[in-house]
Amino acid sequence: MTEPNDQQQELIDSTQGIHVVDAGAGTGKTFTVTRRYAEIVGQDNVEPEDVLLVTFTNNAAAEMKDRIV
Repeated sequence: MTEPNDQQQELIDSTQGIHVVDAGAGTGKTFTVTRRYAEIVGQDNVEPEDVLLVTFTNNAAAEMKDRIV
């Protein structure tokens, strides 16, 4: 399994607030966002429908959904 770098881990661990992830192709955006989602949903009293993930393309949305499911 791939391990996050320091910047990715910082975002994953930050389970409060809104964050924008903007980086080039192949930099681990989807990996980081889906790991952050898992951290948030893993908290007590948080349901999957409590979290909104937004992306710019249907392709990216499908990739995030596949990784989460």
